[in-house]
Amino acid sequence: MARYIWRIFQHSAIPLSWGICFASVRTLSNGTEFHVQGFKMTGYVRVEYDEGSDTFTITLTPDDNKENRKIIENVYLDNLISVIDENVEYCEDYETKIRQWLRKQAV
Repeated sequence: MARYIWRIFQHSAIPLSWGICFASVRTLSNGTEFHVQGFKMTGYVRVEYDEGSDTFTITLTPDDNKENRKIIENVYLDNLISVIDENVEYCEDYETKIRQWLRKQAV
């Protein structure tokens, strides 16, 4: 299942913006877990497949508040990347933050 999820991610450039630490990638029996450094959240993302409902459950665990986990259930395959992106990276002033980040990288 982990390989399947990563194949889904490879068909989009969006996961590259999450700041995935590839050294943190773990294979789970029914999914995968990895660390991200996004504009909205820095922490762990766990993606698990629920065979009964044919959907995914996403668990977000922020580094700065591990007790404040967010669990998103019943995520369909075609929404998997967008749901993670909305919770990890994309924010209201996204384009401004990207410009600021690029300026810092250029210095």
